Amino acid sequence: MKDEDKTKEQLINELMELKKRFAEMAESMIELKEKGKQLVEYEKLSALGRLTAHVAHEIRNPITVIGGLAKKLEKSIPTGTKEREDLELIFLEAKRLEELLRDVLYFSSKPFFHRVEHDINEIIDESLNVYLDAFVEHSIGVNKCFGNVPRIYIDKNHVTAAIKNLISNAIEAMPQGGTLTITTERDFVNGKNFVSTKITDTGVGISEDKIRIIFEPFFTTKVTKKEMWLGLPIAKRMVEGHGGFIRVDSSVGKGSTFSLYFPLRGT
Repeated sequence: MKDEDKTKEQLINELMELKKRFAEMAESMIELKEKGKQLVEYEKLSALGRLTAHVAHEIRNPITVIGGLAKKLEKSIPTGTKEREDLELIFLEAKRLEELLRDVLYFSSKPFFHRVEHDINEIIDESLNVYLDAFVEHSIGVNKCFGNVPRIYIDKNHVTAAIKNLISNAIEAMPQGGTLTITTERDFVNGKNFVSTKITDTGVGISEDKIRIIFEPFFTTKVTKKEMWLGLPIAKRMVEGHGGFIRVDSSVGKGSTFSLYFPLRGT
C-alpha cells in the first residue's frame, strides 16, 4: 500500500506540475498574441505615417498655389468690397492649411536636430516679441521671471517653435484677458541637471481627464473648439528629442503651467 500511495502521490505531483506548465504556456501564448497585435499596430501606424506624409506633400502644392493666386488677385480688387473680403478669407484659410500640413509633415517624419549653444532667455524674449500685439488685443499682462541659467545645447528653430506654440495656446486660454508668466531656472530632477522653462497662464485650465490626452495628435483644448492641432504633440516631441521632457499642471478656472526641461550638457 505504501508503494501505491507513493505512486499516487508522484502522479498527483506530476499532474500538478503539468497543470503549472500548461498555465505558464497559456500565459506565454497570451503574451505572444499581445506582442503580435502590438507589432501589427506598429506596422499599421508606420504605413499610415508614410501615407499621411505622401498625401500632405500632394495637398501642399495646390494649397500654396491657391493662396498665392488669392494674394495676387487682392491687388486688383478694391478694399471694402465683398469680393475682397472673400479673397482675404481664402488667403487666410490657405495659410492655415499650409501650417497644418507643415505640422503633419513634421509629425510624420523623423526630426533632425542641429544643436548649438544658446541662451534660452533670449529665445523666449524673441518669441514673446512676436505676440506683443496679441497681448495688447487680449488684455494680457506678461511677467518674465528669468533666472541666471547656463546656456544649453539646443536646436533654436525647434525650441522656438515649441515655445511659440505654448504662448499661443496660453493666449487662446485667456479670452477675457489675464497674466502670462514665463519662468526659467535650473532644476535637478532624478539625479540630472536641467534648465526649465515654465509657461503659466491664468486661463480656463484643463480638466484632469483631458490632461491625459492633450499630447495626442489632433486633440484640442482651444476655447473655440473649431480647430484641431498637432501643436502640443510636436512640442512634446521636440523637447524629448533634446533628451528632455515636458510636464503640465492645470486647474479648471485657474490656469495651466507647461514646463519644458532641457538637460545640461554632460549631465
